[in-house]
Amino acid sequence: MKLWRSFLEILQFPLKVIMLGIVLYGIGNILVNQAFSSLFVIKNEVVILFAELFMRIGSLIIAYMPFIVLLRSVNRRVNGAVTTMSGFIGYISFLSMTLFFADKTLPSSAFASIFGINFTSSNILRLSGVNYPLQTGLIGALIVVFLTRISFSQSRNKSQYGFLGFIDKDTHAVILNIFYCILAGILASLGYSYIYNNFLSEIIKFISSDITNPISLFVYGIFDRILSTFHLANLIRNPFWFQAAGGTWSNIVGESIAGDVSIWTTSIASNTLQTNVGRFITPYYVLNIFAVPSMIWAIYTIYTDKFEKRRLFMFFVISTIISMIFGTLLPLELLLIILCPLLYFFHVFVSGSLFAIFQVLGISLGFNYNGTSTVVAMPGTIIELITYLRVSSLSNSIRMVVIVGVITGILYFVFTRFYFRQLAVDLFNTGTTKRLTDGILEAIGGTSNIKMINTSINKLTIQLFDSSHLDAGKLLQLGATKVIETRAGFAIQFGAASTIVGKSLRKSMRDTLKNN
Repeated sequence: MKLWRSFLEILQFPLKVIMLGIVLYGIGNILVNQAFSSLFVIKNEVVILFAELFMRIGSLIIAYMPFIVLLRSVNRRVNGAVTTMSGFIGYISFLSMTLFFADKTLPSSAFASIFGINFTSSNILRLSGVNYPLQTGLIGALIVVFLTRISFSQSRNKSQYGFLGFIDKDTHAVILNIFYCILAGILASLGYSYIYNNFLSEIIKFISSDITNPISLFVYGIFDRILSTFHLANLIRNPFWFQAAGGTWSNIVGESIAGDVSIWTTSIASNTLQTNVGRFITPYYVLNIFAVPSMIWAIYTIYTDKFEKRRLFMFFVISTIISMIFGTLLPLELLLIILCPLLYFFHVFVSGSLFAIFQVLGISLGFNYNGTSTVVAMPGTIIELITYLRVSSLSNSIRMVVIVGVITGILYFVFTRFYFRQLAVDLFNTGTTKRLTDGILEAIGGTSNIKMINTSINKLTIQLFDSSHLDAGKLLQLGATKVIETRAGFAIQFGAASTIVGKSLRKSMRDTLKNN
């Protein structure tokens, strides 16, 4: 768990960059998207130019999220340039192997044009046509991160007097990583095909066999969130958003439209809105407008330092606005899966339940989208919801979305607070909380040395009367990932357990005062 929590520090900067990409793309999308023309129309060419520019920059940041995470994860304080270059070359090698060894019978959504890598051959029958690398998402990036660290570590032991002694350690690290990533790319290609054909394709078949069944929608919602977190949403979204698995509809001229999103977009453009579609989108309005903002503010209430809360207040306000207008599920889910996995699984389960609940209620609210990429798509925003207020046939759907949204928001707020205050550690009453409390008290010189305690979602801040009693090594042994001296005191990063441990320490202080 200590190693797992250490990834939070690594991912802090990539998460901020991803959120920036979402904001840039969202701003550009709002300004030029024809779906919002009923609210406003932008005709100024300069504004349109910058909007398109923002969309391009934002879409690239979002699309290359795994690579951004990779670069930050392989970077080191010492020899950072070597590991970063080695990681980049390793990633290219890994993707190139999937280009040649991937099963070509996989759906097109399994492949992606990454860094312009492609291959066309008229000499190799199985590679005829244009071939692209597999879309391995965050999983592929993490594999390369792991191999890059191993190759760098092994290269440090290279002898300068061997047969290849003329090759320096840094170059040796790159060569080793290329070799490891080539093997990993081949194995990943074989494993990808096996997992998709024997598992994910069966899941898709089960869902598509009856898309009116709430259980099918529940399963879809679960896998949609999990795959989206790992940047692999295309695999499950494409069949239902744009293909026949999501339903078909014939317009007034007899043209057949396939896919839930395609049907909604086409029918609303022709003023023949099909209200029986949108089932694969409706929960996003609840998640973006109600659930995520509630979770954000529940997290805000966990902070006990008034000065820190004042400093972070605008960040939480902006995060709420971003969620409602652009959607922030990706960065939030990455944060949850690292900081508090149990809360992440709660979020995934509720998300799947929302798909089932709306199907039972017969409520659907779709997504007006003319694009083809599900990676940068932003369904379920408040701006789009406002555009539907003028459609009288959707008034009941909007009303029910708001009602379910309010209830879901309350649930997210209450459970998030309950998690950090009660469930984040010692869920099965193993005595971990007491062990941590006793260990921390021993490491800081007892309750009599505590001047003040403040907590947040990932760190415990303690002001001491005499800092010489602090044993940082002992705190690290207890599971802290970092101990830093700040103006507010010693910031001890215990992850999601910080709030519960802080609460236990305060109880120990009160008990000591009573006994005295």
